Amino acid sequence: MIEIRKVLHFPVDKIKTAGSVLSKAFRHDPVFSYLIPDTNQRLKTLNHYFQHVIKYGLHYGEVYSSPNLEGISVWFPPKNSSHTRLKAIKSGALALPLRVKWKYLALQNKIHNFSNNIHKNLVPYPHWYLSLIGVNPEDQGKGFGQQLLSTTINRIDLENKPIYLETNTEKNVKTYKHFGFHILQKVIIPGTKIFHWSLLRNPII
Repeated sequence: MIEIRKVLHFPVDKIKTAGSVLSKAFRHDPVFSYLIPDTNQRLKTLNHYFQHVIKYGLHYGEVYSSPNLEGISVWFPPKNSSHTRLKAIKSGALALPLRVKWKYLALQNKIHNFSNNIHKNLVPYPHWYLSLIGVNPEDQGKGFGQQLLSTTINRIDLENKPIYLETNTEKNVKTYKHFGFHILQKVIIPGTKIFHWSLLRNPII
C-alpha cells in the first residue's frame, strides 16, 4: 500500500476526467450492469451520468479526490442529505436525455426512488450521506479509497454526526464494516436479483 499525502477538494475543471474515472470504477456494478447490459454502452453512458453526479455534488455537497484523480468521493451534509428532483435539475439533469437513452434513465429513476425512500425511512434525522466513492481500476488496492474514506470520516466524527451509505456488493459491505459501518437493512431491489445494503456509521468521539 502506498501513502497518500493529500485528499483534495475536487478541481472543478476536471469533471470530464472524473466521469471517465468513475465510469471505469463502476463498470461492473450490479445495478449499472442490470440497467445497461452492453459493456461499451455502459461505459459511455456512465461517463455522462457521473459528470452530472459530480456537478450535483459540487452544488450541494462536498467532492474530494486524490491528487491525480485516482479516486473520487462525493459527500452530502445533513442539510442536503436527501436528493431532490429540483436540485438535480439545477445541477443540469435536463441535459442528461441528450446524452443518455431514455430507457436507461427511466429504469435508473425507478431504482433511485426505491433507494431514496429507504434512505428517508431508515435515517429520518441529521446525518451525512456518502453518495459515492470510486477508484480507477488501475489504482485499486493502493490505499486511495481508504484515504478518501478515513480523512472525511475523521472530520465528520468531530461534528458528532452519523454517516449513511448504500451499496450493492457484499465485498463493499465488508470494506465499510472495517471503517465502523453496520448494516441497517438488506433487501432485494424489486424486479431484480440485486441486493441493496443500507449501512450507517455512528460517530466515534
